[in-house]
Amino acid sequence: GGIVKRSCLLPEGAVVALLEASRVWLQQGAGLASGLCTAGVPEAKGDDWEGDFETREELRESWIMLRARCMEVAKLCTTLEPRAAAAAAANHVSTVLGWLAAGGALDASKAVASGAVTADGRSSMDDAIGAALEGAVSFVEPVMQAMPIAGSDVSANAEVVAAVTPALEAMLSQLLAVDLTSPVAVSQLAKLLEALGRAALVRPDAATALLQRLFALLSRLPVEEASRVAPPIRVKAALMAGRTAQAARQRVCAAVLGVCASAPNVFNAHLEAFAKQVEGLRSGGRLSGAERGALAEALMAVAGPSGPARVRDVLRWLLEPVQRRWVPAPGQLARDLLPLASLGQLAAGEAGRGTAGLSDAHWDLFHDVQLAERCLRRSGGDKDPNQASDGSVAEGGIGGGGGGGSG
Repeated sequence: GGIVKRSCLLPEGAVVALLEASRVWLQQGAGLASGLCTAGVPEAKGDDWEGDFETREELRESWIMLRARCMEVAKLCTTLEPRAAAAAAANHVSTVLGWLAAGGALDASKAVASGAVTADGRSSMDDAIGAALEGAVSFVEPVMQAMPIAGSDVSANAEVVAAVTPALEAMLSQLLAVDLTSPVAVSQLAKLLEALGRAALVRPDAATALLQRLFALLSRLPVEEASRVAPPIRVKAALMAGRTAQAARQRVCAAVLGVCASAPNVFNAHLEAFAKQVEGLRSGGRLSGAERGALAEALMAVAGPSGPARVRDVLRWLLEPVQRRWVPAPGQLARDLLPLASLGQLAAGEAGRGTAGLSDAHWDLFHDVQLAERCLRRSGGDKDPNQASDGSVAEGGIGGGGGGGSG
């Protein structure tokens, strides 16, 4: 039916032309949605368009609406011409990464040489790199969302899936290899990798590669800010800015969730290793409590479609370390727990090497309770009826976390 409609309503080549027009527009508006400096970004027109608006913010708001429409056009064109869309996305990613390569228009080494900064002290080149990558995200994301590579589409379009797979593999290979370090660039790279999460549907081995790359990005970002994270509402401004190390780390965590949710059946096989890696980063001081909570959401989202038994496995992997920290043996509380409730400890606040009115130890307890609450909410409080009366580790871990939350 789609083929008949296309041939009746649109002349030959029209869909490909519309796809290219949407790509061009999306790259011309690169960086505007995030409020980045776009000076020096190839193809970017934000500075030229600014003259038609009273303020840069007015331009940004108008662009966000237009960008959404262009992305819908890209989705429609992908549905009609998936082969052309996959090839266009791969070529565009290659072009943008070419700008970032040594000697390219956005060679990161030029930032050090020039010393150019924005009005608020950020590197102009870092902003330009982030803006260029945002333009690529704006095009690749809708293309991947509409690509017919899942569900009933696969059996009906096996030939199409085979045709687009090389382009998807090319994008994956390039993005997995690119080396970026600035927070704004890492934030946009994480979005690109998230957009490509659905590629795991046709290349299951890509699942491990994507997760490893995202964890590598996370581990390379500075952890000083992330180690003192306040509750989520207090970091909202930093997340929206997307330029601090803390914001970039949370963007990477969100990408992990998005990648896992895009192909849960594929990522299901890697859940235990994933959970161990999360706890390893947390215990090694490389992951904040809030970030661990976001990654736990990803684990639970993947486990959900596989049924209660798999959910209980994930609950055990996530909550056993929490149980060991605060309830090392049945009926025995950790020695560090009761003193935290004392008025002296509570009054110490930031004097106890903390922030936002609480000591680091109090924040550790807060994030562990929050993790237990998240797990229980995601699981619907599910319990294994066969283990309800035998004091099992799984039930004990959940109960211990839930008790902390209610206390």
